Amino acid sequence: MAPRKLSDIIRSFVYKKNLIFIFLLSFVIAVFVFIVTYYIDQKDWLEKITLVSNEWERTIDHYYDVLDFFADHREDFENPGTILEVLKLIREHFGYYSVYHIFATPDGTYYVYPLYTFPPDYDPRKRPWYKAAVENPDSAVVTPPFTHRILGVVTFAISRAIFDEHGNLLGVLGIDIVPEKVMKDLLQPGMYVLSEDGTILLQNGEIHVKLDPEDFETRDYGAKINASGVAFFRKTGSTIFVIQVPLLAFLRNSLFHLGYVIGLAFAISFPIVRKVSKLIDRELRIPLEVFSKASKEYLRSRIFDLGDVSSNILEINQLIDEVSDMITIIESQREELEASYSELQKMAQEIEEKSRAVEEAYEFFTYKLVDIVEGFDEPTGNHVRRVQELSKFFAEEMGLDEDLVHKIYLYAPLHDIGKIKVPKEILNKKGKLTAEEWEIMKKHTIWGGELLSGRKELEVARNIALYHHENYDGTGYPFGLKDDEIPIEAQIVKIVDVYDALRSERPYKKALSHEEAVRVILEGDGRTSPSNFHPKLIEIFREKHEKIKEIWEQTYSE
Repeated sequence: MAPRKLSDIIRSFVYKKNLIFIFLLSFVIAVFVFIVTYYIDQKDWLEKITLVSNEWERTIDHYYDVLDFFADHREDFENPGTILEVLKLIREHFGYYSVYHIFATPDGTYYVYPLYTFPPDYDPRKRPWYKAAVENPDSAVVTPPFTHRILGVVTFAISRAIFDEHGNLLGVLGIDIVPEKVMKDLLQPGMYVLSEDGTILLQNGEIHVKLDPEDFETRDYGAKINASGVAFFRKTGSTIFVIQVPLLAFLRNSLFHLGYVIGLAFAISFPIVRKVSKLIDRELRIPLEVFSKASKEYLRSRIFDLGDVSSNILEINQLIDEVSDMITIIESQREELEASYSELQKMAQEIEEKSRAVEEAYEFFTYKLVDIVEGFDEPTGNHVRRVQELSKFFAEEMGLDEDLVHKIYLYAPLHDIGKIKVPKEILNKKGKLTAEEWEIMKKHTIWGGELLSGRKELEVARNIALYHHENYDGTGYPFGLKDDEIPIEAQIVKIVDVYDALRSERPYKKALSHEEAVRVILEGDGRTSPSNFHPKLIEIFREKHEKIKEIWEQTYSE
């Protein structure tokens, strides 16, 4: 059998067998069944609530009819002697569902049955049931639930304003209803009833899914789900009926159908997946594992042996053949590289020796330039040597890398090399320089930078010569650079040069003691300020000034 492409095998055994289609179709059907079952179950539970809420509405409507009946028989309330008889009659008719019945007149007089004496400050005209009835004279009204002050249970009042034949208010008739008694035989386990403000009127069992007013503020029915279960609710007037269903019980039918569809899909697809898995193992995984082990063994021992591994996949066979050819080429080239390796080592050694010679030549050149500077500017004495040693000390304390520390040590003595172009009469003048002479003197930085420009190897030397009179606060010359615009090597030589200048005698000044020089650098003297220097260099100077003094005096005496 001729080898085939991997893509052809996958297409033949997977896509052509509709494996993906079966799984996708199963998933879509399962989701559809789950949704349909969910809405069917939701409808059933809402219908149960509807039965209860309808019965509640019939009960409330019955009370409405009773109150409307007495509103039409207003003569029963015109005679105080008949009012208690009416209240007693209502009590006998609704005694099980209601508690106290009251009739209150506009002057605050009230009649209550069963007989009860309220506190002296009780005024029925201020009660919500009285006010609501007066404000709605054409029908009976239901007021929000409250805890009955006598019985201590949740009740709500239905009240109706009674008028005489001339439209004058005779009073308000109110009936206190106990929801728990009305709904005793209607509430199923897990049901509870709320008022619009969220007050629980009655319940049958523990509440696991509590509804808040915002849940039913904009809709009359719906459901709320949490980890404990599902609460279906329906709003009837100002009363909300809720039935709770454990989450697992609610999802039982949906999960059953979902599992059935997924199980069927698995049963159909499993043989296909098993066959594809065996094929991939035989034709792809096993050959690639042998190939991988052979590659690792080659890296370890330079032996590449695939044995008798083979595959019906064209790409795998091509890969094995091409890698075998590549190994043969690599081995032949490795032998050639090993033969020339010793020659490369010799060349590298020669290059290293030449580089070292160039570096030594630059160092020798530097030392000769230092001799020239010292000979040219004789009054400075060992100034360049002191600057060299102290610059190295500061560079090491700053934590600079070893190569830069060495270059700073090597090139710090060249910081004033530009002075060889300053006229002798200006350079060694004993008195104060004129403004014109000072401008010429300041050019020694520019001239020093020019003398040391043009070679990468002298970049540190150029930076020192060109920038060692720049101040950290931007008040220096020749360019007025500030902060990190100034190369660190120039900033180091700057503070060292100032310290040595303060301590050294010149034709135009006397030498200062170490303590006086420290004070000038750390506190300033009008010409020199601590802000002229890098903050870290100032910190090193403050903490290590005794060591600086030691190095300076040792170099001064050499």
